[in-house]
Amino acid sequence: MRRGIATCALLLLLAGCDAGGGVAVAPSSTGPVPGASCPGMAEGVGAKPVRFGVDGATNLAGLIGGSGSVGVVLAHQAEADLCQWILGFNELIGKGYRVLAFDFHGHGASSSSEAGFETDVVAAAAALRTAGATSIVLVGASMGGTFSIAATPAITPPVSGVVSVSGPLAYGGVSAEQAASKVRVPALYLAQQDDGLFGDAALTFEAASTASPDAQALVTPGTIHGVPLITEGGDAKLRQAFFAFLEKHAPA
Repeated sequence: MRRGIATCALLLLLAGCDAGGGVAVAPSSTGPVPGASCPGMAEGVGAKPVRFGVDGATNLAGLIGGSGSVGVVLAHQAEADLCQWILGFNELIGKGYRVLAFDFHGHGASSSSEAGFETDVVAAAAALRTAGATSIVLVGASMGGTFSIAATPAITPPVSGVVSVSGPLAYGGVSAEQAASKVRVPALYLAQQDDGLFGDAALTFEAASTASPDAQALVTPGTIHGVPLITEGGDAKLRQAFFAFLEKHAPA
C-alpha cells in the first residue's frame, strides 16, 4: 500500500462492525485459483487451495499448507493478494505451523462481498480450525493488520495472539485502535518509525491494549512498510520479535 493512500486511511471516520457466523470450507474446484500468480507458494509445501466464507458462503479463497495443531492466518495489505506472503507462508510451514494465507473479498481469487473485511479474518480463523488447527495466531500487514486486530475480539474460541505489522489505526471506517481495547489475548505491534504514521500507530495500539495479558510494540528506524519487515531478509529485530512472540504464545 502506498504511503499516501495508507496515511489517508488513518483519517477516515471510524465505525465499528460486527463479525461472526458459521463458516463452510470446501475445496477450490471452481472460480479463480488462489495464488495462481505465485505457484511457488504452494509447490514443495503441500499447500492446497480452499474456498470458505461466513454462513455457508464460499466467496473467499486461500491456500492452506503445513500440518500440526498450531495455525497462523496471514492477512495481506491493500492493493495486493495472498501471493504477497509467499516467503512468510513457506517459512512458517517450514517451522511446523499450519498456515492459511487468504485473499480479502474483492481481491485476488475472492469474490466481492458487502461484509466488512474484519469478517473475512473471522472466517479465515474458522476455516483454519476446520482444517485442524486448535491454536491460532492472526498475522496481518498494513490493512491486514487493522482488520486482524478488529477481528480478534469477535473470534470464539479466542485466538492465541494477534500480530499487526505496519497496521494503521483505522481503515475503511473500521477502528482498530478502538478494537485494541477489547483484545484479551497477547498482541504484538510492529513497524518502522519513519514509515508515515505507522510507527506511532504501533505505540498507540500497545497503549490501547489494556485488556491484553501481553501487549508489546516494537518500532525500529527505517521506512519499510508491511510484509517485508518480517519475511526473509527483513528487519532483523522485528523478525526476532515476531518469532519470539510465536514461540512464547503459540509454539509449533
